[in-house]
Amino acid sequence: MVQPNPYILGRFLDPLFAFAVGTISYYSYERKVGREPGHTLNELISKRWNRMNQKADS
Repeated sequence: MVQPNPYILGRFLDPLFAFAVGTISYYSYERKVGREPGHTLNELISKRWNRMNQKADS
């Protein structure tokens, strides 16, 4: 019988930890390589957030 893999931090903390590590890794990559103005992760997220809020207001 196959046993499930154990959790590192817990059932709910493992995905949050993975998201945090991925985000921090991308920020460090972005800082090292650089991006075009208007295409950084923060700017892309803020544009998306503003679009979602505009649709909700309409």
